[in-house]
Amino acid sequence: MPETVHRLIASVTSSFRIVADHSSAGEGRPAVWEVEGSDGRRWFAKRNPGPKLYRREVDAYQRGWAAALGRDRAPSLAAFDGEARAIVTTAVPGRSVRSLRLDSKEELEVYRQAGLLLARLNAADADVPKSVARAASWGESVEKMLAGASLYLTANDKAMLRAITKDAPPGLPRLVSHGDFMPRNWLWDVTERRLRIIDFERTCVESVMWRDFPRLGYRILRDRPDLEAAFEAGYGRTLSTEERQACSAYAALDAVSALRWGVEHHDIESVDEAHAMLRHLHAEYSGRFRRDTSG
Repeated sequence: MPETVHRLIASVTSSFRIVADHSSAGEGRPAVWEVEGSDGRRWFAKRNPGPKLYRREVDAYQRGWAAALGRDRAPSLAAFDGEARAIVTTAVPGRSVRSLRLDSKEELEVYRQAGLLLARLNAADADVPKSVARAASWGESVEKMLAGASLYLTANDKAMLRAITKDAPPGLPRLVSHGDFMPRNWLWDVTERRLRIIDFERTCVESVMWRDFPRLGYRILRDRPDLEAAFEAGYGRTLSTEERQACSAYAALDAVSALRWGVEHHDIESVDEAHAMLRHLHAEYSGRFRRDTSG
């Protein structure tokens, strides 16, 4: 643990011990330590790899976006240091949903609450005009995406991705978005049957179709219509036609980005998630193509 992070923790609890190192392997990942104070309270210290992620996470807490999830639904910010790009937050009960084996009834409840919490986050006061988000230089973004990951895509992949991203996604309102709303950032308390959300380093004001819905939808929910229905019940509505179009287009960008990152950083999980997204995008494109030709 760097000395700057040690001093930051000491400003919250003067005497502590490191309980666990939860840092992710690989370059460009945050370092995370779980610590316990002399009074038995637990805290999490996190050092972000860059200033952008650090600033976003601090903003999420200071602007009240994390608190908008509801009482005891997210950690609280205890201390932060811009020079060290580090924060200390309270610990909240629960274990990562990704690490749990839940029965079907409990799993449905997890996803229902996830939809509910994302709806609350999206409704939070963004503190900026909720203007319409439009894709700037969409064509350039697509070409850059395809060129950067050309070695990792098949000819069929490229053809499908070009077709899906031919038109810029519809402009949609900019809302408070988590940025990585996935089970790895959900904590489920089995005793309380209560879901909590962590890791706000990518939280910002943008269209929720940019990352939150594409990642969850194309990596998980397309294979589990039961979980998709539970999530939508919690969210309070289904997506509009325009939102689904935008979700599909942004999913194409996210899939290729995840694939390139995973291959270049030897992150097997990211590669697997990217392949799942590409598989679902292929299926969606094939279904759309069949409808268009049959009509």
